[in-house]
Amino acid sequence: MKKFMVAMTGLVTLATVGAVAPVSVATPAVTAHAATHVGPNLSVNAIYTSANKVSGTATKGSKITVKATKNAKKNLASGTASKKTGKYSIKLSKKLKKNANVYVYATNPKTNTSFYRIIRVQAAATKAATKKTTTKKTTTKKTTTKKAATKKSTKKTTAASFSVKTPTGTWKSNTANKYSQKFVFSQKAGFNQTLYKNGKKVKTLVSYATYSVKAKTPTFWKITYTPKGSKTSKSFYMHFTSAKKFKIVNSKDKAVAVKAGVAPAAKWTFTKA
Repeated sequence: MKKFMVAMTGLVTLATVGAVAPVSVATPAVTAHAATHVGPNLSVNAIYTSANKVSGTATKGSKITVKATKNAKKNLASGTASKKTGKYSIKLSKKLKKNANVYVYATNPKTNTSFYRIIRVQAAATKAATKKTTTKKTTTKKTTTKKAATKKSTKKTTAASFSVKTPTGTWKSNTANKYSQKFVFSQKAGFNQTLYKNGKKVKTLVSYATYSVKAKTPTFWKITYTPKGSKTSKSFYMHFTSAKKFKIVNSKDKAVAVKAGVAPAAKWTFTKA
């Protein structure tokens, strides 16, 4: 039996049983056998402080549990994904605090394999706050106050205009010095990174790498990956500017020029294919 863990939005960990399909990104560690992945799929909708339920989709019939910590003995919620649609909506035993992390698990009852995501609780705008702002704008006679309230309201809307739950999928970079890249994040094949020049493949830089995701903020993530056959892990940082676009940054969330194989150092921006 071989286990592979992928930690996400916080941390995403993937466990598979039997022969495992390889994983890829920039330097992975996975056995390249035929794809016989049996771990459950799992997606979790955004969780807010006002929520009394956790919802999302998972492999049909999967057992869903929510914990305050990875090894917590008690569950914050538990239930089962629909056997027809895979959707689930389970009631929380208590309210959650802002910026708290919760662990959402999906367990495949047939294979007893599991997969979990770490979700950070977000603050939700309340109706009371909206009502208070509207009242202030109506009663005040000062134009400057009204503008300030409008500006604040616009900023709030922009901050909540998108959310990212997982990097899963194919991402293509901009072209710099005739070079471009492709990142592929897969629960079955791990993290893979390929370099191209003038649109033609130059080299696979990372293939079948196990990886984990740590969300430092909702839009600033750290990716840690272990190349196939290696015991040493590597990491890089990404900053999402939209749900389908991110740029490579450093640990201080600043855009920096980064080398990719034989390509000269450049600032890279990736768009979801």
